[in-house]
Amino acid sequence: MTRVELLTIEDCFQISGFGVVLLPDFSVPGGRWQDREDTVVIAKPDGQDFQATARFGLSHFNIADPKVSIDRRWRVTVSFPGRTKDELPIGSKILVSPEIRDAILPHNVV
Repeated sequence: MTRVELLTIEDCFQISGFGVVLLPDFSVPGGRWQDREDTVVIAKPDGQDFQATARFGLSHFNIADPKVSIDRRWRVTVSFPGRTKDELPIGSKILVSPEIRDAILPHNVV
């Protein structure tokens, strides 16, 4: 299956019972999102790669500042249930199916 780059990990954090959540996150395309899971490839900076199940989910960030836009409050996040931060080093590339990439970044649709 063809894989395309969705993101390069800039940062990540572990949420107990949830897994690892990656940054960057994404604007909600068209104001709507249907959560999904897919098998992706993680290409680590050391040249190794492996497959893992990623969750692409709608997340709400409870930001108290009223000046923060709704776009920053509701985001599509990429997470890896059951994984640890050590398995997803900063600089790793996340390679996904073109369908996932085009759903998250619809301006890439040709």
